[in-house]
Amino acid sequence: MSLELENIQGIGVAELAARSGAELETLVRDTDKALAQLQVQKDWLESVIAYKYVFKASQVRAQLQQDFGTISFDDEGTRVLVDLPREVSWDQQKLKTIAQRIQDQGEDPSEFLNIEYSVSQEQFDQWPEPVRQTFESACQIKPGRCTYQLVGGSS
Repeated sequence: MSLELENIQGIGVAELAARSGAELETLVRDTDKALAQLQVQKDWLESVIAYKYVFKASQVRAQLQQDFGTISFDDEGTRVLVDLPREVSWDQQKLKTIAQRIQDQGEDPSEFLNIEYSVSQEQFDQWPEPVRQTFESACQIKPGRCTYQLVGGSS
C-alpha cells in the first residue's frame, strides 16, 4: 500500500476533489487492491483459526449435545467462541403443494405460511402491455445506493 493511500484521511476533501479523475481512479484502484489483499489475509487467518479449534469445538458440542448455536471454551487464557448457526430452508414446491391442500380444505394458507409474491423484472419487461398494466399498480420503485466508478484508459 502506498504511503499516500495509508494517509488518505489526512488529505483534505477539497485537495482530493481537486485532483484529476485519473488520479482519483488510481487511488480507488489501489484501495481495491489493498482491500482484496487484506480480505485474502483475513480469510487465511480465519481458516487457520478454524483448523486449530475444529476438533476441540466438536468435542465440546458432543459433550453439550448441542449441534447448533454458540459454544465457548478457553485456550490458555483466551476465550474461544464458536458459533454454528442453523440455516433453515424450505422446499418451495412442497410448500406450494401444502398451501394448495390447506386451501382445498377451506382454510387460509396464510395462517400457516408466510407468503410473499414477487415478479421477475426481466419477465415483466417481456410481457404484453395489457398484462404489464395489470401489475404496474403493485410495483414500487425506490432508488438504490448511488455508486461512482472511475474508468480511465490505463486500467
